[in-house]
Amino acid sequence: MTNERDEWRQIRHAAIVIWPRELLSYTQAECVRLGSSLSDIGYDGCIANMHYDSIIQAWYKSGWIEYSPDGFHVRITPKGREQFATWLEEDRLWRTGSTEAMPLQKRLVAGEPAQNIRKIKNLIATSTVVGIYDPYTRAGSLDTLLRLAELETKFSPSLRLLGTPILRRTELLPLKSSLSDINTEKKTTWQIRTYTDVSKPHRRFMVLDDGSSLTCGMSFNHINKDEAIDRDVAGSENAKHDFQFFEDKWKLGTPI
Repeated sequence: MTNERDEWRQIRHAAIVIWPRELLSYTQAECVRLGSSLSDIGYDGCIANMHYDSIIQAWYKSGWIEYSPDGFHVRITPKGREQFATWLEEDRLWRTGSTEAMPLQKRLVAGEPAQNIRKIKNLIATSTVVGIYDPYTRAGSLDTLLRLAELETKFSPSLRLLGTPILRRTELLPLKSSLSDINTEKKTTWQIRTYTDVSKPHRRFMVLDDGSSLTCGMSFNHINKDEAIDRDVAGSENAKHDFQFFEDKWKLGTPI
């Protein structure tokens, strides 16, 4: 018999051992092979060990893996990658003897896109994103938002995205297509507008429903970079500036 805490320990341990060799380095894994690998390290249902089927189902119910349409393959989800990154950080803190809570550095790091997504998500916390200002809004920006949404980040159903004009059709058409697909599938009314700016803009930010703003040094279409990220609280000069700037430019914007 295993208790709930012991089951969680086994579910976690199995992922730490198996995911790097079976899931993180490949696009998908065969269910039979995955079960065999789990059985090889002792998860066969004997004595106090969970059965590999129970472990795989626990991963699935947690949203860390998903099945192929035919049910014969699985692959790791963005949520699973974020959970794996969290476990690694927990283990690192334990090895170093730290007694502090897991730190959330207000900086994005090149080479750590999964960690970067988690940092953005944690800074947004329980707030709802209602507006995004990013001069270089592209289809990749929407992909980033969808990854955040998979981690249960809240976005307004009438989210507004503001950028500068897109001159290349090869960039404009994929953006419009992605926006249409999102609104159709999620039954939302997300909008994108562009406005002309004579200066070269650098500041990017998200406007949150509580009056605060989340600022970032790089565009949301590519977050695999070394950049600072921070949240300006509601009522602060930066947050008030961001809100007014967004509203003023939105009125001048042209829908894509």
